[in-house]
Amino acid sequence: METYKITFPVGRENGIAEKLGVRGIPVTVFLDKNGRVAKRIIGAINYVELSSNVEAILR
Repeated sequence: METYKITFPVGRENGIAEKLGVRGIPVTVFLDKNGRVAKRIIGAINYVELSSNVEAILR
């Protein structure tokens, strides 16, 4: 995170993967404002997919 100057929250493996039901990688888990899983995408995603899903959840 320091290398790429990532400023958004990133789940490090501290048990969060198991709690979110992650069985393999890559997986992207989107949480809503209440901390509930809003969407899960298994496999790689691109910037357009990432940003459109974030925008949809924020609406």
